[in-house]
This record gives sequence, C-alpha cells and structure tokens, in this order.
Amino acid sequence: MPVVVAPGRSARPGALGRTTRIADAAQCPFCEGHEGMTPPEVLALGRERDEPDMPGWTARVVPNKFPALPGQEVVIHGPAHVTAFAELPDDVARAALAAWEQRRAHHRASGTAYLLAAVNEGPAAGASLDHSHSQLVPFDHVPPAVAAELPAFAGACALCAALAGEAAGTIRRADGLRTFTPSWGRFAYELWIVPEAHDGEPADAAALADALLHAARSLRAVLSEGLAWNAVLHAAPLAPDEPFHWHVEIWPRLAVPASVELGAGIWVNIVDPDVAARELRQETTGGQ
Repeated sequence: MPVVVAPGRSARPGALGRTTRIADAAQCPFCEGHEGMTPPEVLALGRERDEPDMPGWTARVVPNKFPALPGQEVVIHGPAHVTAFAELPDDVARAALAAWEQRRAHHRASGTAYLLAAVNEGPAAGASLDHSHSQLVPFDHVPPAVAAELPAFAGACALCAALAGEAAGTIRRADGLRTFTPSWGRFAYELWIVPEAHDGEPADAAALADALLHAARSLRAVLSEGLAWNAVLHAAPLAPDEPFHWHVEIWPRLAVPASVELGAGIWVNIVDPDVAARELRQETTGGQ
C-alpha cells in the first residue's frame, strides 16, 4: 500500500489529536471578508465583479496551505460560517459542486491523470477547520483505490448489475440518481449515490448537490448533529479514458476501525444496511 510522507501537514490546525472544534467566524480564514487569510484563489463563483480575492462570492477555490499532495485545493462552501454541509443553502451546495466540475475540467486540460473530490466533515473525519469545505486532490497517476475498481467496469458493469438488487436499501430516487445503503457497506449507515444510467462522471452538478444535501440531512436526522462523515466522488480517470460508473461513497464515522479491519482487511458493519435504510427513509418526506 503506497504511503505519502507529508511533514508539512502537521502544521495545519488540530493536525495531531484534535477531537473538538476550535475556530469561530472571527478567526476563520474561509469566511467572507477574510480572503487575505488564504492563498490567492484559483476560482470563485457568484461574484458579480471580477475582482479576485474580494467578497461577494458563493463558492471559492484556493490552494490548500498544508497539502498532503502537490496541487491540493480547498473548495469553500459559502461565505457564511456554516459548519455542517446539511445546513448549507441549496444554492451554495450547488455552487460548490459546480466548482468541482469546473476544476475537473481544468485539471483534465492540464494533463492530470485523476482528480479526487471529497468532503471531510468533523474532527473524527479529518477536517481541520469548521467552515464547511471540500478537498480536490490531483494525481499524476490513477490512485490505487480507483485502479482497483477499474476491472469492475470493463465489459459488463458490476455496479449496473448490483443496482438491481438494492431496492430495499434505496432512500431516494430523483434526477436520475439513486441514494441507497449498499448491502456491501463497510460503515454503519454508509450511503452511495449512483446514477441509474451508466456514466463515467457527473453530468449535472446541481442534481448531485441536491442528492448530497439530502444524504447529509437524512444522516443528521437519524444520527444527530455533530456527526462526522466523509464523502468521496469516484469518477473516471481524466486520462486515459477508462470505462467507469461514477458514484459517491458516504461514510459516517461512528466507530473506529480496529484489529479485524486493520489487521485482516475485513470490515465489520454493526448496522444492517436494510435497517439503516428504513430508518433514513422514515426521516425524509417525499424524497426531497
């Protein structure tokens, strides 16, 4: 398993052992009016006037000050100090995922092999700042977890086939996307967002934002505020073009991987995915 040694990451806020939130709006580098506290932006959406690093934006992308890998970027979810993705206004979430889409196009044009897009929310999920944000990590090669998936999409797509058996776990179907608790889920209340049609990358950022908001709000309703979770977009490599069925994996951080997971590579899920789906469906109305 490849390992990246990145000593600079130890300087980021709360990098070693933080278990509680630490920052407020007055000190937050991601809040509107604090643009000078971040590296110069590479993209801003929603600003009427073309003045970089000034207020007036809806979503903003800046280089990560403490990158795990070269070129890592932060997508800031809105100008207000909102600390939970579930609390974001719909337009802010849509702008954030539109930024994912635009940066994906940028990195494809730049010759990047793969772009990882992910949300880390809460200290237990690795977030070092409270203000809702996501990470974009470019790779000059296809990373191992994605490379391991590629055979499943060559020829007959394994994910297309698997969707047929996941009706009991489905909690939302809208805009061509399905959200469900996969029967193979490793984490309690794990959710996947998958397009019903086979496609290599998201074609509708707004639809994906709506699905991700619904998932975050559903998990919060069942598991309470303060839930730590990760979400990762698995999409096709940027180059070369490989067969792929994109999806988002969402992992609530309710338990700590221990001996069986780390020593044997076998995951222990303490909640039946179908039971989790029933609970999550009960907390939603009309699939909104």
